Amino acid sequence: MFEQNQLSAVDFGAMSDEGLIEALRAAHGAAAAAQAAEVFAVRELYRRHRAASAEPGPGGVRAGEFAAAEAAVALYVDEGTAGALIDIGLVLEEALPRTRMAFAVGRIDLAKVRVIVDSTRALTKEVVDVLEPRLLEAAARTNPARLRQAARRWAHRLDPAGAQRRRERRQDDRDVRIRAVQDSMAVFDGLLPAPGAQTVAMRLREMSLQVCAADPRTMPQRRADALVALADGSGRLRCRCGRGERCPQAGTPAQPPRRPLIQIGIAAEALLDMREAPAFLAGYGPIDAALARLLAEHARFQVVPEHSDADTGATEEAAQRRTGREIRAVDGMCRFPGCTIPAAEAELARSGSGLAVLCSRHRRLKSLADKRKQGWRVWRADRDRMQWTAPDGDLHTTVREGARYLFPHTDIALPAVGTAGVQAVSSAMSYVADRAGSNRTESNPGLTADRPTGEDLLYPLDGHIPLHRQLSRIAPEDDIPDDVTAHWD
Repeated sequence: MFEQNQLSAVDFGAMSDEGLIEALRAAHGAAAAAQAAEVFAVRELYRRHRAASAEPGPGGVRAGEFAAAEAAVALYVDEGTAGALIDIGLVLEEALPRTRMAFAVGRIDLAKVRVIVDSTRALTKEVVDVLEPRLLEAAARTNPARLRQAARRWAHRLDPAGAQRRRERRQDDRDVRIRAVQDSMAVFDGLLPAPGAQTVAMRLREMSLQVCAADPRTMPQRRADALVALADGSGRLRCRCGRGERCPQAGTPAQPPRRPLIQIGIAAEALLDMREAPAFLAGYGPIDAALARLLAEHARFQVVPEHSDADTGATEEAAQRRTGREIRAVDGMCRFPGCTIPAAEAELARSGSGLAVLCSRHRRLKSLADKRKQGWRVWRADRDRMQWTAPDGDLHTTVREGARYLFPHTDIALPAVGTAGVQAVSSAMSYVADRAGSNRTESNPGLTADRPTGEDLLYPLDGHIPLHRQLSRIAPEDDIPDDVTAHWD
């Protein structure tokens, strides 16, 4: 196999075609063996965390719950990925010894290992013992998609009586997620029982056919707009033919859409179209100012001064409420390294002499660290920076993400382009598009920022569902707060 220093010294240009194919296979095997080492290392880290969990239950350390957090900040990946690696490592150790050995020596890669893990869940040990060698043989000569097809076919053949058991267990894994992608777009997907998924699909198709033939949208665009129409309560797709009363569908009653429950922070000058600076969509990240101004037409506004710590002339209770709202706007998202849970879904935690936004999982981590029940150390370096020292001694710094959008001149890490200066602004607008009469702000549940569509080539684990139920809350967006009302002002 290739070692890293060997790879850098190889002259691929001097190889024959046959030599290149052999080099390609050897390099892929070395990468697969490295993936296995990563899986086994994070699994061992999790086991040690579980062994050190001396105070399980409420107020104590849940067994192994922060192993993924430590691995995630070390590798600069999200905690869901780290949790999936832990789960796969545990399954390989407990139920798939042949697969573990083949993975360790680089005969199969992580993508194929995941297929085998997924395909053998809920099967009896007797069936797994028969199926695993066949899957390994197939994995050596096919790609993951074909391997998955073969695995499903063989599982049905070997255990037809268990089909209902597997289906009922799989229904417990139902979920709906949103993944942020480029250009102010997001992917909405989910795992549903087949009848429920078909119900949604047929309803969207039915709504897509409610417009006239002159509607310019494609069928995929209509389905997407129909899904939003279902969510906003109007229940009907409005025709965009542009013919007004002459449209055959004109006059069809529809409920007025409800205002979306989203929160957006934008600099005052950008809102007033005096400059171009990105806005911050809670749970997603940057969006262009033009889109923010469009959404602002039906928004409720809250002014967030740049220096909001001094709140004179108000009652202490009112000052605390305003401080809480302003901290959410300025922090923007959870202050744990790499966490993207929006501030509207998170809680306020004491940090030094002030407050900071933390999701329920990382607020718990900080609380345990403050009590010396965890190896993390957390402190506030200044008003903008929070310092997190991991158990291995690595130092991680987080800043107030929302402030970079509300007050663009504070984004001192912004790369300079040309010679144009940035004019400082002393205040900003954080506005909330909300349901009428509500004073709460919400964002889309399960939204994970900066996750690409499709599979990650390095970690092909997107959508992995843990076989070990104790890992189902590893990802911050899947954590259930101990007090579901704690994150509201």
